[in-house]
Parts: sequence; structure tokens; C-alpha cells
Amino acid sequence: MSEVVARLNELPALKNEPLLLREVSSQLFWGMSKVLDKRQALVAALLELDDCPFPESPVQLQVFLPPVGFRGVLFIENLMSYDRAMRSGSTALEGLALAYASGFKGSAQRMRTSDGCSLFFSDQGGDTRDLRDGFKAWLFGKGTQPAYFWGDLDWAGMRILAAMRASFPGLTAWQPGYAPMLAALREGQGHSPEAAEKQGQKALAHSSCPYADEQLAPALRDTGRFVDQELFRP
Repeated sequence: MSEVVARLNELPALKNEPLLLREVSSQLFWGMSKVLDKRQALVAALLELDDCPFPESPVQLQVFLPPVGFRGVLFIENLMSYDRAMRSGSTALEGLALAYASGFKGSAQRMRTSDGCSLFFSDQGGDTRDLRDGFKAWLFGKGTQPAYFWGDLDWAGMRILAAMRASFPGLTAWQPGYAPMLAALREGQGHSPEAAEKQGQKALAHSSCPYADEQLAPALRDTGRFVDQELFRP
């Protein structure tokens, strides 16, 4: 413990350095980058500041843009499903920008700031400056196009949906993707939580998305089974 305190006492020397939080942690704690994760309040208190001066690592967001512009944005939970959707040409995806950020990272509120998000645009879609600027304007709060989420039909997926609604008000579960998954679940398909080592997932009381709360969550409770996104193509 005394060694940890000694390391924390070195924090003021880094106060004005342009470092990310994990870089600070690595420098202080013998190369361990995650020691200060979720401890921004402690850092701020030790430095006698209102807020932690060291930002978290930017969220890396992969984006596919339709060549003719987008009418909405679909966040996809799993990388394989994102890649399939990007290449599918399905009419269900027509006019949708597709976005992928690993797991719960898509719900991070810093993703809606230019400093908190690194964008990587796919060469499979439109890649003009106007298209990129249009997406950035939407992401950073100036666009009005609706947002959707499509992921695994399990409690973790429902929690990602609920968390993303805090960053993207009005975001809803994407019905063209979830409808066949819901039908499969009601027909007795899917798997038990234990079969996929998901038994630790806790049920979600509500997500505030009507479709999820009225259709998806009740089916999860009634069947006690989950369906993975990768089984389906939009």
C-alpha cells in the first residue's frame, strides 16, 4: 500500500502533460494501464481539480456510409454481423449508415465528442468528404436522423441498448433485425445461458424502448433462452 501511495504522490508532476488516463496509469504503476480506470474522481481530488484532466481513450468507431447519403444510423453489436451487413446489399439496410464499436463501448458518452471518438470509414461504402462530414455532424450532435441498435437477443444486448439511449436519445431496437430472432426464440430455438457461459447476465427491468420492453424482454423472460446475432442476416 505504501508503494501505491508513493506512486500517487507523483501524480501532480504529470498534471499538465497531454496524456490519456491509461498512459498516466502506465507511468505511475509499473506499466499497468488500467489501475486508474473509473477512478477519475480520485485523480481530480488528488490534484485539487473539479474534473480529471486526463481523458479516457477515444472510442474507435467503424462506419459504413451509403454512397447516396443516410437516413438513419444502425449500431451493430458484433463485428461479424457488421461486416456481413456492410456487404449484404439488403433492402432492409437501404439508406442506413452502419456503425460498430465493440460491446458497451458504443454506449460511452465520450463517443459524441470529437476528442472522444476516432472514426474509421469503410472503403466498401461512400467515402467523400461531404458524406464523412455529414456523419460527423450527426454524431457530434447536429444531425436529426434516427438511430437504431441491433445486437444479440440476450440481457447483455438489452443493457447495451438501454445504455446507448443515454447517449443517443430516441435510439430504438432495430425491428428488421430483431423480428426473425424473436420468432426463432418463440419457436423454441436459441440456447440456454449456461450453454454459452452467459448465466451471469441479469435481467433488465426496462430499457425505455417500447419494442424492446413490450416484445423482446418478455420473450427472454418467458423462454429463459438467448439468440446470438450472428445466426441471422438482415
